[in-house]
Amino acid sequence: MLTTSLFLVMLIMKSTGFSQTSAEYKTKIQALTSEMAKCMVDGNIETGLALYAADAISMPSYQPMQEGFAAIRAATEAMASSGMKYNSFELTTLKVMPNGNLINEIGTFKVNASMPGMDKPIDDHGKYLTVWEKQKDGSLKIKIEIWNSDVDPMAMMNQMGQK
Repeated sequence: MLTTSLFLVMLIMKSTGFSQTSAEYKTKIQALTSEMAKCMVDGNIETGLALYAADAISMPSYQPMQEGFAAIRAATEAMASSGMKYNSFELTTLKVMPNGNLINEIGTFKVNASMPGMDKPIDDHGKYLTVWEKQKDGSLKIKIEIWNSDVDPMAMMNQMGQK
C-alpha cells in the first residue's frame, strides 16, 4: 500500500508543476535567442552553432532546407564568407509552448545587414518558429527552425535599386 501511495504522489508531483513553466522557458529561450543574435552581429559562428542539436533541421527563407548539423554549418560558413555583415539583429520571443521534451517558440525578428556591392544596408523583419529540444543536462538545443520575412522581396529589390 505504501509503495502504491508513494508512486501516486510521485506521479502527481511530476505532472503538477515540478517541471519548468512556460514563463520559465520563455525567459530561458529569450536569453538563448539574445545570445544567438549577438553571435550573428559579432560573426561568432562557433558559439551560434553550439545552440543546434546534431540532427537539427533549418528551413530559411529563399534557401533549401538544411538537414543535420553539418549542413547547417556549411550554410552558415557560406553566408559568413559571402561578406554579408549583420549590423543589428533582434529576436523577440513572443510565445513558448512546452510539449514533453520539446518547446515550441514563436517569435519575431528585425535585422539590418550590409552586403558587398550595395550602397545601403538592408532592413528586414519577420517571424519565426523554433522547436527547442531539452537535453539530458537540462540545456536546450535547436531541433527545428523556420523563419520568413514580412518584407516583399520585390519591393526590397526595388528599394535597393534606388539611390
